[in-house]
Amino acid sequence: MRITALPILCLALLLSACTATSTPPPKVTVSSEAFSSVPLNARRLEIIENWQMPIEAPYIGHLQHPLPSSLVAEWASTVLTPAGGSGELILDISRASVTKVKLPKEAGLANALTDQQDSKIRVEFEAQLMWLQPVGGAQAMIKLSSSHSVTIPESSSANDVQRAVNECLQVAIAGLDSQARAELAKLDNIVLP
Repeated sequence: MRITALPILCLALLLSACTATSTPPPKVTVSSEAFSSVPLNARRLEIIENWQMPIEAPYIGHLQHPLPSSLVAEWASTVLTPAGGSGELILDISRASVTKVKLPKEAGLANALTDQQDSKIRVEFEAQLMWLQPVGGAQAMIKLSSSHSVTIPESSSANDVQRAVNECLQVAIAGLDSQARAELAKLDNIVLP
């Protein structure tokens, strides 16, 4: 009886450990609560996605929902609000990537027993915002770029990895937003009161 009780107890503990799950991460969203709109002196906003997402390693952006370029386009539609009678805003997205790179492991017995950093997640956004105003002949071009990276420990679950990717996307889009606001504030007659 004791001989069979020990393996059954070990099996029960093993199975109960496998049932622990982590909650799925929240989706990345661009909302008007997080990003207030900026009224700009233009009649319309055109968004051009010039970024071809690679589908091979280390790129993992094609696995994200929404796609990183769609996230930038959604941000632009929410924040860059055309409110003028003439003129045009063009946002040309030249890079919207998410990469996951394995980090080298440290050798040694002491490091074998620790939870080392396994991967590095990096999000990069690059875009150009062009403003063409035919009335008065004003024009401007702003280069926008934002990136953020985090490392993930070996013990991370799939939900933990996705949570880190979503956090990176959110921080990078916030960086793009703050840079766009700072650059637009430097230009005359583009931001309307």
